[in-house]
Amino acid sequence: MTSKFVFAAILFALVCLPLSTFAATDIDTLITTLGSDNDEVVEQAIEEISHLGPKGAQAVPALLKLLQSSNPHIRAHAAIALGQMRKAALPAVVALAKMVTDPDASVRSAALDALAEIEPGKKLVVPLLLEALKDQKGAVVKRAVHALAKRGKDIVPAMIQALKDDRTEFYALLVLHEIGPDAKDAVPAICDVLHEANEPYQRQEAAMTLGMIGPGAASAVPDLITLLDDREIGVQHAAVFALGMIGPPAAPAAEAIREHLDSEDPFFWVAGAWALAKIFPENENIKKTTARFIAQMLTDPDHHVRRMAAQALIDLNPGAQITLPALEAALGSSDPAVVNDTLIALNGLGEDAIPVLIKALDYPGARVNVAELIQQLGPAAAPVAPALVRAYQDEADVDTRTNLLFALAEIGPQGKEVIDLAIKGCNDEDEGIRYASFYILGQIGPDAMRGKDALKSHLDDEDQYYAATAAWALARIDEDDPEVVAKGIPLFVAALKSPRPFVRHEAADSLAELGPLAKSALPALREAAKDDDPSVATAAKEAIRKISGIFN
Repeated sequence: MTSKFVFAAILFALVCLPLSTFAATDIDTLITTLGSDNDEVVEQAIEEISHLGPKGAQAVPALLKLLQSSNPHIRAHAAIALGQMRKAALPAVVALAKMVTDPDASVRSAALDALAEIEPGKKLVVPLLLEALKDQKGAVVKRAVHALAKRGKDIVPAMIQALKDDRTEFYALLVLHEIGPDAKDAVPAICDVLHEANEPYQRQEAAMTLGMIGPGAASAVPDLITLLDDREIGVQHAAVFALGMIGPPAAPAAEAIREHLDSEDPFFWVAGAWALAKIFPENENIKKTTARFIAQMLTDPDHHVRRMAAQALIDLNPGAQITLPALEAALGSSDPAVVNDTLIALNGLGEDAIPVLIKALDYPGARVNVAELIQQLGPAAAPVAPALVRAYQDEADVDTRTNLLFALAEIGPQGKEVIDLAIKGCNDEDEGIRYASFYILGQIGPDAMRGKDALKSHLDDEDQYYAATAAWALARIDEDDPEVVAKGIPLFVAALKSPRPFVRHEAADSLAELGPLAKSALPALREAAKDDDPSVATAAKEAIRKISGIFN
């Protein structure tokens, strides 16, 4: 998770709840509330219990009763809460197993999720998951697929059997697809599906699954070569993908792939060229020639071809010298979709993409995606900062301007122009701009000292959202400021009681930033050091160490 989103999450949690709600609600009170006639109140209590995880085990009997509720939302929420308790909810397993056949799809999905979390043993769970593959609702089947795939190699024998049942065959392929290389024992059974003449979707998914298994599916190469002439174009594409993923063991397919490059299918041109480069990874000439060709296909009129070209370039990673000229040319397209697909390819180039990112900021339709790429690069994208400022000043769309500010923030310490821009943004009429401006100043840290007054003007804001944001930023800029200590520490101490682990973690980190000045937070931090979440406990211990370096 990027720091932008962590920052957003902690502030959201801080400001959307009254400070009193950070105090741990008495479990007995919550259990009593579960008996309310008000369904909305009951759902809220279930949600709070859910955040307690195994610590909420005392509520298991009450939640079991709610599994019989006439309200499907309450049944589903109760099942989810039980799942969060994991082994502590073992007494609920039988009831949850019965819910797998509940009339409501959301309840069936919740029951499957809960059983997967509780892990009562494969003898109970696997038959239920296999039965769920036959469900009429896609959401239920999807959960069953993921739950089965999480079991990895151990579930492969059961999936081989499921391939023999028309009702579960396709979904068994999805499970094996997700398992990947560990599903190699299923290759012979998957190859049988390749020969099902009247099932094009099954043939296509079977080929894709063999590709995900990779070199372990080498024995399937002859069958996949045959599929290159399949009457369904989607099956042909899946077959060439699989051959590329199998890599060098698929060398016997090279001649057939080359023959199909003479077709009138641009998608196959890209996929086939990519597959040859994967089959002969040591041949630099093939790799370079392929990369140059694929880069040119980024301007193809077909969206699917462009996306395939972008992903192929990322996978081959031939180097900036080969791809950047073509990418830069593609950014000059008048079609916004071409520009955005080009940016996908840029994502795989890292710092080498900076010159093209600077150019891309000249295209308003590309700015949001460019800002996201710059955030991923972080401080390494410092050369892009002047172009970001120009784009921000030129941009009319408020949401895009906000994204550009967040990109500036991720770059870190900036020059005077960026600091002045953020100071001005602290009082912008748009709340997103104000929020992003606070974040920039906090990310810049002590170099943004000139922004303190702009931030302090929001410490007493009636809206806790801005008060909390300003306190965080000021703590990053000047941890010795007594006003920051006095008004910021209570917010962070309160956050240590949040039911959300990542909020508790960030609160501990913020207190650590203040060092010895946060000594009043030591009792709360000592409690947080016993947190069930290891990351929270570690962050709290580190904060204690920094704070008590002077004060014992």
